[in-house]
Amino acid sequence: MESVVTYANPVAFFCAEFAIDNDLPTYAGGLGILSADILNQAADNNFPMVGIGILYKGKHYIQHITADGKEEKRDSEFDHDTSFLRPVTKDGKQLVFTLELESTKVKVKAYQVRLGDITTAYFLSTYVDGNPPDWVSDMNKVYGGDQNSQIRQQILLGVGGIRLLKELEIVPSFYHINEGRPGFIIWELTKILMEEKKLPFEEAWKNAREKIIYTNHTLVPAGNLTYPIEVIEKWAAPFARQLGVETNRIIKDGIINPSTFSITDFALNISKKQQAVSKIHAQGAKKMWPKYNWISITNGVHKGRWQDSDFRNKSLSNLEIWNLHMAKKRELAETVLKRTGIGYDPERLVITWARRLADYKQPKAIFANLPRLKAIITNPKMPVQILFAGNSHSDDPSAKALIEEIIQIMAHDLFGHAIFIPNYNISLANHLVSGSDLWLNTPKEGLEASGTSGMKAISNGVLNCTVQDGWSHEVNWDGIGWVLDPQRVSDSFYDLLEQKIAPCYYTRDENGLPLEWIDMMRKSIELSDQFSTERVLEEYKKLLYC
Repeated sequence: MESVVTYANPVAFFCAEFAIDNDLPTYAGGLGILSADILNQAADNNFPMVGIGILYKGKHYIQHITADGKEEKRDSEFDHDTSFLRPVTKDGKQLVFTLELESTKVKVKAYQVRLGDITTAYFLSTYVDGNPPDWVSDMNKVYGGDQNSQIRQQILLGVGGIRLLKELEIVPSFYHINEGRPGFIIWELTKILMEEKKLPFEEAWKNAREKIIYTNHTLVPAGNLTYPIEVIEKWAAPFARQLGVETNRIIKDGIINPSTFSITDFALNISKKQQAVSKIHAQGAKKMWPKYNWISITNGVHKGRWQDSDFRNKSLSNLEIWNLHMAKKRELAETVLKRTGIGYDPERLVITWARRLADYKQPKAIFANLPRLKAIITNPKMPVQILFAGNSHSDDPSAKALIEEIIQIMAHDLFGHAIFIPNYNISLANHLVSGSDLWLNTPKEGLEASGTSGMKAISNGVLNCTVQDGWSHEVNWDGIGWVLDPQRVSDSFYDLLEQKIAPCYYTRDENGLPLEWIDMMRKSIELSDQFSTERVLEEYKKLLYC
């Protein structure tokens, strides 16, 4: 079936985070990178799409490591009003509209950045003079605050997002919500249909549902939030009264037991289509939420953002591809030196573990047997350099402690062969995914919905060593990379590194070239074509936006 998206009726793409720019503090991790990659792809393809997000101020946004190896969080200095962002205007004035929650009135403004002729990202903000203090502080950081703060952010994103589109006279063909946080859009969509089409509530609710598409991005409980019923009822009640129905009617789709509301179940029930982000994720989602017809579309990366343009030349000789790779390795080494004050020899085999810190990603897995790891990486004939980067959630003390433990291990047990690089952001990621030799991925099996960092790496000829989960489960890694045993991640990594990976890297021909490694680089770059947002957007059009 052909897509019905047109210039006059774009897709409204809702997400709690968008990594549009390195310094814009509106993202926390991979979801933000993915959402921005999709918007950028839409801009490249001249596909009508508008992004709807929240304009956070960036409190505790920057990761700093002290001289004694402690993690500190510092506030972003990004100034929305003097940046590339532009205020959304209407009739020549900055647009400000009001969310009315009976006794509370909240003013909302918005900023925008144009990514293409018909692709724009909009960011909502309640950081407005005169607003209730709680609504102002909600803008401090992504996913911050208590339960009430989280729900207020979700009301801003969902209800406020629809209100913004109406103010701008944008009439989307579809509303694509990413994770459950924007799910309250159905409250405002139903209200608009009741007012404009004179439909009764149930018919308006049903018609609104027909336009909503939901993508689940994780099976991990932390990404599928639940709240006590009484908390949701308090915030839903004013909207129910506006719609002329009982409060229970507009929240019942998310009630999973008499005392609990789930934003994921709510999103599943108020959407027409439900999408998973890899084949194995779809299998897990089907087990967890069996009554839905899950559509599997594996994530991808925006090649224009993440792939060095020189690697797109398929006619590079072995010498040219290796010289290019070594140039990227030297650039990474310079970046690490600037950020840490610590240098290393870029001729070494460079292995990188870099992603948002979370238990299921098992960041400590490779440190399980430190004497063995140290013996392997300090082998003078085949030395290895380990690079590590990752941000903790500012409200997660266990992740902060984990980072500090890893830093201590690197500073003492693995000194001279391991470096923690602070403030993992878009800029650092770009250097890591092009200047490393090997990209390491160690999640607990069945919990990585997709993952995209390894896709960025292979697009630059960086080889993967990974647990087969998420996107990597769809790849036959023979002759392309290496697969870790999910039941014995540490030992299988040591075995592969010692017996296969390091020997492959250090085996050179008469010209000093690692020919087998280069062949794997070529196959990785070729493989990356299958994991691009260009393919993702085409599948969205064929399977979701129709």
